[in-house]
Amino acid sequence: MTVPKNNRYSTQSIKKKEFINDPYSMKQAPKGLLECPECHAVFYRKRWSFPDAPTSQIRKPTAVGQKKPTKQILVPQSFVCPACRKLQDGYAEGFLTIHWPHWETHKAEILGLIHNEEHQAVRNNPLERVMTIRTRPDGADIETTTEHFAQRLGKHLDRAFKGSIEYRWSHKDKCVRVTWQGPTSPKKRARSAKVSTKKS
Repeated sequence: MTVPKNNRYSTQSIKKKEFINDPYSMKQAPKGLLECPECHAVFYRKRWSFPDAPTSQIRKPTAVGQKKPTKQILVPQSFVCPACRKLQDGYAEGFLTIHWPHWETHKAEILGLIHNEEHQAVRNNPLERVMTIRTRPDGADIETTTEHFAQRLGKHLDRAFKGSIEYRWSHKDKCVRVTWQGPTSPKKRARSAKVSTKKS
């Protein structure tokens, strides 16, 4: 059976449809300079950033008596950014599930890695954040505001501790579920170390 040309799927049409159906997209945002009252991120030239970031080119108002700048000063409008709206609504797009029998021994190290990655990600893109971290006896469940950030956290975990990782993307909305299984054989390394000490 052949599919007619006008009924064939293309990645461009799917991406456009997902972008239009995204309830947190910036399509309905007012024009000009926007500032989030929650996190104080600034939306300028189709990009969210923090005012102290080096890429920000927003002019601050000058004091009385100083020369007026040649360019027009933009007064920021109050507008809640998509990340803060997702935090308020509890709308996560990334889910990272950690399973590891030796979770308790590496818990502080893994949580430190996740917080460091979030700190670096927020500098580049204020919309990438960790929403919740729920710990279990054998791991943790982490929710993120974007699917890309959950994927990146899983890659960093796998790179740092090895193990196995699995990605599952949703076809209807922008969502990913990342499952990371920690290595199950740290005891083998300890045994090999003991054997080597006996031989020497």
